[in-house]
Amino acid sequence: MTEKYRPTLHMTPNQGWMNDPNGLVYFNEQYHQFYQYYPHDTVWGPMHWGHKVSRDLIHWQELSPALYPDESGMCFSGSAIVDWNNVSGLFEDGRPGLLAFYTSFLQPSLTLDNGDSIENPIQQQSLAYSQDGNIWTKYKSGAPIIPARGNPDFRDPKVFWHQESEAWVMVVSCGQHIEFYRSRDLLEWRLVSEFGYRQGAHSKGPWECPDLFELSLQGTDKRYWVLVVGIGEGAHCEGAGTQYFVGDFDGETFTNLNHPGKVLWLDFGRDYYATQSFSDVPEQDGRRIVSTWMNNHQYSLELPSDSFRGTMTMPRELYLFESGDGIRVGQRFTKELGAAFQVDSQQLEPESEQALTLYHQDDVMHFQCDVTLDDEQTLHLGLYQDNVAFYEFRKVTTGSGETSLEVRSVRRGQFGLKRIDEHFPHDYRTLLPTNGEFRLEVLFDQGSAELLINGGEYSFTNLIYPTNTQASASLSVDSGTLRLSNLTTKSLMGEGTC
Repeated sequence: MTEKYRPTLHMTPNQGWMNDPNGLVYFNEQYHQFYQYYPHDTVWGPMHWGHKVSRDLIHWQELSPALYPDESGMCFSGSAIVDWNNVSGLFEDGRPGLLAFYTSFLQPSLTLDNGDSIENPIQQQSLAYSQDGNIWTKYKSGAPIIPARGNPDFRDPKVFWHQESEAWVMVVSCGQHIEFYRSRDLLEWRLVSEFGYRQGAHSKGPWECPDLFELSLQGTDKRYWVLVVGIGEGAHCEGAGTQYFVGDFDGETFTNLNHPGKVLWLDFGRDYYATQSFSDVPEQDGRRIVSTWMNNHQYSLELPSDSFRGTMTMPRELYLFESGDGIRVGQRFTKELGAAFQVDSQQLEPESEQALTLYHQDDVMHFQCDVTLDDEQTLHLGLYQDNVAFYEFRKVTTGSGETSLEVRSVRRGQFGLKRIDEHFPHDYRTLLPTNGEFRLEVLFDQGSAELLINGGEYSFTNLIYPTNTQASASLSVDSGTLRLSNLTTKSLMGEGTC
């Protein structure tokens, strides 16, 4: 595809609007990625569940939408699992099938595809099922399995099996907190606990798109539970962001191991929201793979793409590591990304003592290097030839005498529309607890740049829309010598995928 700002490698809808990833599940040797979808326009509308499948997390085939809005409401975000043992009793001959848990949303004066309108705004949790993953039936014609709770923001169910307590668990956002439900048969659910009051970051809008899973701490046999929650505004760098909590979960109650006021961000960029992990990835694989909507509510309706709006990040694998401040979540690109590049990596050397410039005619570039910074020295990473976006890295010493890395993110661009012109440009700084030696990794495609530091201990995800979309990057220092090692680049040759 040659459409301006259409990524070569990242997942986008063939046409129309896309936001939150939904129902991520591995079934019949395919990754199924559903998503919030409106096929009839490039702005948000009556929500469907779009559907794509992949065998390698890179090449995605678009199928017909799985769920459509009807008299039971729009189909808001949710999750999917494989009902391996037909616990629900919804499948023929006891064979396994897929269950999709979603929020049905009735909105005043909502006009459906058939011209009908519905009223009485409520949000409730509903269920759909499919024997093959392609043809879907709404359970009891969309009737709720968990009725509305009285809160206008009651949505985004994530369901998983909790082995220790031998029950199914549903995690649902409800206003400014999370609710936990349990079930034995996947049809009848009971509320068992809540979490979120005076915990983490809050804003005027509700918490959204929760996920809960267990991860092993690198280098140990210790395991911890991670609760991921989207905050729609008021994040660390304005607009939307994704926070997380590290703790314990006994099948009913989540306990935060950090101070309630401690806020942990999964990504430090402007465009990383509604993260969800894949269910039923084979146990021998052992990875916690996630997908995330690469966007921000502040300007999502005004992005300058043409026939589509909405992009997913490259799939990433989450892991736990021990930092100087405690246990934290890191993320790395999945191993499948390497197979997407059809040329060998190039080993490069700086062209001068202070600068290294990389130019590639291809749409996608992936490069890595180890960086050493001297005191008061600043490293500049320029993305694209017209310098639409760049990062600065500077070694700083705090008042306590500790050394940290200050990352400055700058993005420019004016498009002639009010909200994007006001909110898309930014200039902010983030202080990371790492010193002047660090590993830098960047993947950039048409319209985006994803940056990982120290193997993904910190990530920055940003959309970028240059007037000249030729992929390029430059590294330079403002003084002294550019000290890089183990620097390699890879470019994507030939056709990619959308």
